Formats: sequence, structure tokens, C-alpha cells
Amino acid sequence: MSPSPLFVVSPHLDDAVFSCGMLLAMHPGSIVCTVFAGAPRPALSTPWDQASGFADSDAASEARRREDDRALALLDARPIRLAFTDSQYRQSPAIETVSAALDEAWQRSGHLAFVAPIGLYHSDHILVADACCALLDSAKVAPLIAYEEAIYRHIGRIALERRGSLASRGILTTPDTDQILMPVRSARAAAQKWRSVRAYRSQLRALGDAHPNDLVEPERYWRLSLARSV
Repeated sequence: MSPSPLFVVSPHLDDAVFSCGMLLAMHPGSIVCTVFAGAPRPALSTPWDQASGFADSDAASEARRREDDRALALLDARPIRLAFTDSQYRQSPAIETVSAALDEAWQRSGHLAFVAPIGLYHSDHILVADACCALLDSAKVAPLIAYEEAIYRHIGRIALERRGSLASRGILTTPDTDQILMPVRSARAAAQKWRSVRAYRSQLRALGDAHPNDLVEPERYWRLSLARSV
């Protein structure tokens, strides 16, 4: 019998697959809820979208959704896309607004096991992670499984520092060994992930040689809990 589906939060249209594609492959039917899937109005042109091969944000949004559709289909995952726009468009939402939107999407999805980014480096990732931690703090989500974001997790001591920052706020992080989520290193799951990763052609173009091997390295997960509850 296949493991139960998950509710996986993704800051952008690629982060969930880049960071936990093997986990998604092991849990068919999972939902990937992307927070920053909206396009600004009016359309804008940014250095990142240009590096990805797009003239403006409208072209980027349309193409990236198609890429995401292909990637998630390869993992038998279903998308939910929120309409917030990412920080490159200078329209970042409040943490409370994102938290409420994620709570609503999660409830509509049937309260599946909740998986979210731990919040490394990028302001959008930190915002989304903090919004998820707000759900943990309010006891709406427990436990919360956090993944270390690919591309960013190898920057210095950033992952260790982030866990320290969470601890200072009363959020404990312990390595996840829950067999419901593992194993995530099977050869089949790894192959599925790599095929899915390659669907994001525009983002791989923009990344260039930035940590290319990180996308095929073992995924890392942490179980987040409130210090007062243990």
C-alpha cells in the first residue's frame, strides 16, 4: 500500500521538487501548495526572469506554470497555487496573510501531513517558513516537518544558524526519522525526482552552475515542535 499523501508547501514554482522531489515520489497523490505563484500587475521585467529567458513577468508566469505542471505530473502530485507575488516584484505579503492562506488551503486538502521549508537564505523562503511556524505556534499544525531547501542549504553555516534562530523562538528541530516519511533515497524515487527537476528548464538556465549537484544529493528533513510541549 502506498504511503499517505502529503501537503508540501513550496515558496516558488520549483522549490518543492528541487528540495523534496524524492519524498514526493514516495508519496503519490501529494499536494504541492506554491505560495508565490502569482504575477504582478502591471507586468514587470526583472533580471531573474530575463536570465530565465523571459521578456516579462507575464511570460515567466505562464511558462513556469507549464513547467510546474509537467514536473508534478511526473511525481503524481497535484498543485495548489496561491496568488502572492515573490519578492523580485517588490509586492511581498505579510506573514499573517500567508499563514491564513496556507491554513485554508491545508484544511481544504483534508489536513494531510504538513511539510514546509525550514527557511534558508531567500527572503521569500524565510517568510513562508515563518508563516508555517505561526501555524505550529497556534497549534493548528502539529507536528511540522521541515525540509532544507536545495541550492541554499550549502551556504556556509546557514542551516545550523536557522535552526538556532528557531530554537531562540521556542521551536525545537530534531532530525526526522519517521518511517511514514522515509525512505526517500530509493533509486526509483531518485530517478523520478531527476526527471521532474529537468522539467524546470527556465530555472535551471538561470541557475547555471550554481550548486548543480545539490539537486541530486540526499534530502534532509527536520521535525519542528514547540519547546513548551516537550
